[in-house]
Amino acid sequence: MLFSLLGSPTVLSNDWLQQSLEGAMAALHEETSHSRTGFLNNDIFPDPGLDPIQDNRNSKNSTNRDPRTIRPSNEIPIWKLLPSIQHLPEDMLKNMPIQFLFQLNTALAKESKIAGKMHASARLAVNAQQIISSPTRVPAGLDDRGENLHLARFLGGASCSAQSLWLKARKALGPKGSIPLGNYDLDSLGCGGCVTPKGWIEIHNPSSTDLKLKLFHMPNVGGCGAAAKRVSVEDESGSISIGEDLKEVSDLEGLKAALNALREAMASALPWNRSVGAIVGFMTNTNFCWADLGNNNRRAAILTEFIDYSLGRNALNWMNNQPFLSADDLSHVWATWKAKRASLFSTAADKKTDRKQPEQKTIRVKDDICRKFNSPAGCPAKPEDCKTFYGTKLRHVCNVFLPGGRGKKCEQAHPRKDHK
Repeated sequence: MLFSLLGSPTVLSNDWLQQSLEGAMAALHEETSHSRTGFLNNDIFPDPGLDPIQDNRNSKNSTNRDPRTIRPSNEIPIWKLLPSIQHLPEDMLKNMPIQFLFQLNTALAKESKIAGKMHASARLAVNAQQIISSPTRVPAGLDDRGENLHLARFLGGASCSAQSLWLKARKALGPKGSIPLGNYDLDSLGCGGCVTPKGWIEIHNPSSTDLKLKLFHMPNVGGCGAAAKRVSVEDESGSISIGEDLKEVSDLEGLKAALNALREAMASALPWNRSVGAIVGFMTNTNFCWADLGNNNRRAAILTEFIDYSLGRNALNWMNNQPFLSADDLSHVWATWKAKRASLFSTAADKKTDRKQPEQKTIRVKDDICRKFNSPAGCPAKPEDCKTFYGTKLRHVCNVFLPGGRGKKCEQAHPRKDHK
């Protein structure tokens, strides 16, 4: 059966056969030299791989000779020099032509290589069944996430689906995740100095909708980034809010660096959380949405907005005990998200056409009526002292709109509650 698979032997050149024979003879001599370990009674230890009679004949003539100068005898059959067929029966091989012996050796070598690959796949399958039938017993112990680490941390990775692992973690940890730390080693991974303190806090909480890509943008890390604040004042109300003023990701290289830092930080904080890996996979598979954004000069800003949207969706899924968005899910989410934001995908030519159309400007009418005066609690300031944060004087008059439209207000010297 084996011979029928090989087909008819092809004609081999004498030069090729001679080179192959010389190579095989040299390999046999090397093996013979390594198999002998010394001298016994002025003779060389016998080689168990050679014929005893022939080896004894060589040993008698080899007294006081260097083993490295010994050459195999010409009486050794050629098939003994071919490793893939030397185990076959001698009666079958000794009558075969030399050309066929070489072809048979090559065919069996290829078959052995294929069998090795199949053996590796079978080994992985057997290992999986053995782990299922004999699970690892995990002893109790302590773990401080630092010097004292439980041995369970060094078990092999979970082989279930990443989304299933996410749901198991949700059941075990609850909605809030883990206690946040910020002393993880990202320097050895090339991401040192890329995570803000707020980034470390938010990344430990899978339900956080405040997890943003800019928290892992290097320009936002350090003294200047941490100290920058944004002060906002509500119109005419005197209400002030203060928050961090973080730089947005403006270029594609910065986006790639921030996304890589986010993935490595997530792997350090929550090793079981592969949701960011799915986002990286989607971006890599689409070359960062090149087909849709290749010519758009706001490509990085648009992708940052989509990544933040995806992180928010995953946070809601965590709260609702649903799996994170896989790479395939993200492709559908991207199509829907893109359709709802068509204006973001307009090219420079489209914007130039839009400029030809007259722009409609909205005029904001200033309102200097005190809102607190018309609230149920009233305004604590005197009429002559009532001002906004920037010093604009406010009037203590009624702000009820009069019937008839046109936006005219009462503006009489009484609060809204006393209007008749």
